[in-house]
Formats: sequence, structure tokens, C-alpha cells
Amino acid sequence: MKRCEEEYKVLISGYLDGELAPEEKRDLEDHLAGCPACQRELDAMRRLFWGTSAAFEGGDISEETWDRYLENVYNRLERRTGWALFIFGVCCLALYGFYAFIMEPWTSAAVKVLLAIPMAGLAVLFVSVLRQRLESIKTDRYTREIHR
Repeated sequence: MKRCEEEYKVLISGYLDGELAPEEKRDLEDHLAGCPACQRELDAMRRLFWGTSAAFEGGDISEETWDRYLENVYNRLERRTGWALFIFGVCCLALYGFYAFIMEPWTSAAVKVLLAIPMAGLAVLFVSVLRQRLESIKTDRYTREIHR
């Protein structure tokens, strides 16, 4: 079998690809008739060859499919950019609002505390949802296997 692996494995690959000279092809076929190990190797490589060939078949992709694919890529890029700008703007406004809330003497300290409590609750809820979402992205099998 060792000799077979060294000598005929390359020929089997070339045989499946149709790259062998007629005498090499005949020599391999003679060997395959008497060597069950190489016959198994040929069968395994043939199944692999057909499996990968079938995966790449499908003919030409239509122009409409390409257009739809590119439109989806553009839409995703556009939405991500929009969300990033929106979140950045909200964070800047929140920081400025926090600064103005603390530093400006527009009302009493009691009113500031009453306004700060619901804002603190909203911030805690936001962080909780964000943390849960980030954890689910790490562990969600569907997200890891399906590339959008």
C-alpha cells in the first residue's frame, strides 16, 4: 500500500481530472483492477470530486441576482454607517446634556436628582440590553455560520 500511495495517488488525481497520457491511464487501470486499496482511494477521491463539482455547479448567475446582491451589500453598508453616525451623535448629545445638567444653575438640586433617576434607569437598561446582545452574538450559532 505504501508504494501504491506514493506512486498511484498522483495518478488517481490526474485520472479524475482527465490529465493522464493514454499509457499512464492504462497502467493505472491495470493497477486498480488488482489493488483494492487504490480502488478505495479512487472511490473516495471520485466522491470528493463529484461533491465539490456539484457544489460549484449552478450555471451562470443572472444579472438580476448580481444586482440584488450588490444592492443588499450597499444597503447594509449604508445602514451601518447611518447607525454609527446616529449613535455617535446621541453619545455626544448625552455628554453635553450631562455636562449642562451638572454645571448650569437652571434649577434646584432636588429637581436635578428627580430628573437624573429616570435617566440613570434608562442608562442601566441600555447597558443591559447591549451586554445581552453582545453575548448572544458570541454564542449564537446561526450568526456564526450564516454570513450576511
